[in-house]
Amino acid sequence: MRHILAIILFALLSCLAFFGYTKTHMLEERDALLERQNQILETSYKTVTHMYKVSIESYFKYIILNQGVLNILHKAKEANIEEKAILRGSLYRLLYPIYNNDLKNLGVRQLHFHTPKGESFLRFHKPSENGDPLFDIRPSIKIANIDKVFISGFEGGRIYPGFRYVFPIIDKGEHLGSVEISLPYESIELELSKLLTCKNHIFLMKKSITTNLVFDSHKEYFMPSSFSDEFVIENQKISSISEKSIKSPMVDTINTLIKQKYDIEKLLLSGKNFSTPIVDGNEGYIANFHAIYDTSNALAAYAVTYGDMEELVSLEKKYLITNFMGCLIIFLFSFGIYLYLKQNKKILLEKIQFETIVRTTVNGILLLNTDGKIRFMNLAACKILGYEVGEVEGKNSHELIHVHDTSYDQEHCHILSSIKSQKAYVGEEIFRKKNGDKITVLVNANSFIQNDKSIGSVTIFRDITQEKKNQERIEHLAYYDALTDLPNRKLLLNRLSLSIKESSRNLDFGGLLFIDLDKFKRLNDTHGHYMGDKLLQEVALRLQGQLRTCDTVSRFGGDEFIILLTKLGKDEINAKEELYKIAKKLLHAIALPYQLPNLEYICTASIGGTLFINDDETVDDILKNADAAMYEVKKEGKNEIKIF
Repeated sequence: MRHILAIILFALLSCLAFFGYTKTHMLEERDALLERQNQILETSYKTVTHMYKVSIESYFKYIILNQGVLNILHKAKEANIEEKAILRGSLYRLLYPIYNNDLKNLGVRQLHFHTPKGESFLRFHKPSENGDPLFDIRPSIKIANIDKVFISGFEGGRIYPGFRYVFPIIDKGEHLGSVEISLPYESIELELSKLLTCKNHIFLMKKSITTNLVFDSHKEYFMPSSFSDEFVIENQKISSISEKSIKSPMVDTINTLIKQKYDIEKLLLSGKNFSTPIVDGNEGYIANFHAIYDTSNALAAYAVTYGDMEELVSLEKKYLITNFMGCLIIFLFSFGIYLYLKQNKKILLEKIQFETIVRTTVNGILLLNTDGKIRFMNLAACKILGYEVGEVEGKNSHELIHVHDTSYDQEHCHILSSIKSQKAYVGEEIFRKKNGDKITVLVNANSFIQNDKSIGSVTIFRDITQEKKNQERIEHLAYYDALTDLPNRKLLLNRLSLSIKESSRNLDFGGLLFIDLDKFKRLNDTHGHYMGDKLLQEVALRLQGQLRTCDTVSRFGGDEFIILLTKLGKDEINAKEELYKIAKKLLHAIALPYQLPNLEYICTASIGGTLFINDDETVDDILKNADAAMYEVKKEGKNEIKIF
């Protein structure tokens, strides 16, 4: 009787311990899923903001530092009120076409000039509002004008908050003030949506950088958030993101569940990134909260993405089944101990088998004989591979499940070799599912020992196919353009930097061609961005088809392409002629008719080029030279080539 009570107590304690063990592993597995989501969001966010920074720096160099703009700012520095009003109008007329077209197409919402004393000189988004002091409410403007350094980051303002890029303006040693180019979150979200599967977003902003700062006339553009009185969102009048999310049943469902299951206000005020996984019946959801800090490193906002996450439902169901199987195994194991004490030593083997299953029941498990035949496959393994319980027992695992190269016979199988060597094997292998699909699994195979003799193998495996695909996709997106699959700006700049060093070392000229499609905007305006995207893809294919494998074709941004050419020879005249010939060939290829959907289209291009051989020239110098040559073509009528 005492033994029975001890066994019952052991079984109950084992079940409690097993429940704690499986719950811990379920939370770890869930946290790993959430961490991957946060890493993808973090990587995508950094990629998008860096892309905008590079683009905006280019606009500052070539547009804001224009001599006409600088002349106006020189005069404005010493002008009286009436003269400043006239100069403000001149500056507005000079830059408004660029602001209304190029900058808005880039996603810019605010172009704002400030005086050296930190007062608003001209807001292109609100020209009537000027003259108000900004140092006390806009640290970025104070830094740009006092320290005279560039600064970027998210920040509130008197009209709109935004992602700010603030540049000091200095000409001939004289400080003329600063200029700010700002993006709304819609612009960031537009690019994020190309990288992420989540299609609903909301942007939570603290009151301290929004309604507490803006002019009274702009308070109406903000509305309370559904999570906390400390945060607001832009309303539907100025934010398409808010309008879409407010109308989304899924977002409404997730928000309701978050408020029921989490202390959301406490999480928001923590200032850290976090995710809120939700399982509601047979539906799984996730909301990722990405913390955004302002230029003074204080919490300013959260970028929130909403999406479905079916893995959460599968994870919960898997662990419910695991707990059931674990309890069953524990009680069977306990019964085995009782029989062992009462009858014979044969139950000892069953005890060892049950203990092994209990320890390893979280992932897929295969128990194999020495000849590779399957003795047992657990429920998790059946689910991963698509088999019914008991369907594959007695069959050869090497022929049925484990996929090898045709020349790789069963004798050299890593899993089966571990049985003979009695050494553990850990590595990636290919398994075949019942429907024929192949998956990548992480395998841990251990020899099953009895009386110092190997009698089979315990093989534990986990499906890592999607993890590998996600990692490869993220790595690819970091260096290649999503639309054309050409190298992007970052990869081009890396290759150009290496080519400069190689040309200098070998005294062999390299070349750069800057290609801008003529009248591309007209195609977008007339036939829509879909046609524009199709044209860019066709142009990319033609450019690739005309060049050597050692050359690089890059989409630099918008309708701009850059060609990096190497090994043009050691003679400058011949190298320049060769560069011109290549440019001529590309110009001809671009000009051939395009068969777009329901449209035959003729496109021309303006091409500027430059040579390089000396590493005294920087990447920026070479890009600037090629860009300047291209702009000369634009001025002289387009559809031509100019080599500097």
